[in-house]
Formats: sequence, C-alpha cells, structure tokens
Amino acid sequence: MKIDLHVHTVYSDGHGTVREILGIAEDKGLDGLVITDHDTLQGYFEAKSYDCRLLVLPGYEISTDAGHVLVIGIEELPPKMEEPCYESLMKWVKDHGGLTVLAHPAIGRIRYNKWMKFKPDAVEVLNASYPLSMFFVKRSLRIARRLNVPEVAGSDAHYPQCVGDSYTIVKTDNLSSESIIEAIRNGKVDFGGKLSPMKTRLRIGMGYMLSALRIL
Repeated sequence: MKIDLHVHTVYSDGHGTVREILGIAEDKGLDGLVITDHDTLQGYFEAKSYDCRLLVLPGYEISTDAGHVLVIGIEELPPKMEEPCYESLMKWVKDHGGLTVLAHPAIGRIRYNKWMKFKPDAVEVLNASYPLSMFFVKRSLRIARRLNVPEVAGSDAHYPQCVGDSYTIVKTDNLSSESIIEAIRNGKVDFGGKLSPMKTRLRIGMGYMLSALRIL
C-alpha cells in the first residue's frame, strides 16, 4: 500500500483544499494518506465526509521542544500546553494507542537524549520537501538507525501538486487504519518517491529553518 504520511491543507499552512488534495492523491495512485495539519484535525474530518476510495487516517503535526512529531491514528488532540513537551506528548500518544513519527528530524538540533528515552514509532527519512536531498536524507537515515526504528516517508506537501511525491510503502493487504498503523509499528515498511520541485522545496525549507530556530 502506498501511503503519504505527511500532508498539509488550508486548515494550517498548506495551500490546497481537502478536495484538491484527495483528487491529486487518487490521480497519483496512492492508496491512502494522512492529513497532518498543525494542531488541528479539521482537514481529516472534512476528508471523512467525502465519498473517496482512499484511506484517510487521522493525524496532525505537533511542534515540541525536541522537534516536530506526526501523531497518527487518534481522533483527538492532546491537552494544550504553552510549550509542548516531547516526553509528555509521547506518553499521551502511547496511552491513546496512536503512532508517532519524527518529522524531518534532520533539520534542526539533534535531540538524541530525548529521542532515545522516548523513542518514536518511526522516523521520516525521506521528506519530499527537504531542501538538500542527499545531506538531509542521509542524516535522517542515521537518526533512524541509531534509534533502531522503522524508516518512513511523506511528501510534507504544502501545495496540492506535491501530494504523493514521496510516500511510505506499507506491506499489508488490509487497507484499514489499524492494519496500516500495526505494519508501520512492526517495521513492515519501505519508502519511495522523489523530491518535490526545487523551487517548492526551497520555499518550504525556509519555513523549516525558521521553525527550527524557534525551538533551539
């Protein structure tokens, strides 16, 4: 199954409507995607209201004191914190049966002390929006292998045309949220796809850098 684990819509800092994103995901042959807007599930709930062949999993992206985390599989947000604590978020997600993915960890400060203590379920090693492909992908791979967790991918699409540029190949024949999450957690995954166009990557990359500086 080809699943894009990291997609943004107009409900946060994306530029595509939910309808646009679903249409492009279908056109590109994806089997599913996770709408991971920042701190909101609105895009996911809108997607659920449409008749669509795609599996749409609940998700959102949270900025913490140890980087950005994708939370997948939970239809509610964590308790509001003035400055989200990585450890607290990871405990909350685990208690609620969700999946955690370190998003674009190669950008910003490496936080092995926190990541090793509370390991994510997976690391996003291929992010289609990385501004410098080989450097950041290799750095992400080192992080995943040091943590000894599965390696996944997502487009981090902020523009609808970039949805599905990179994706996670989930090794299961059962297209359900539970099966996808279980397969990822058990490492039955690979990653594929390509980088988004350079102009788009540079624009999004500047946003990454500014976000990373805010949490240093």
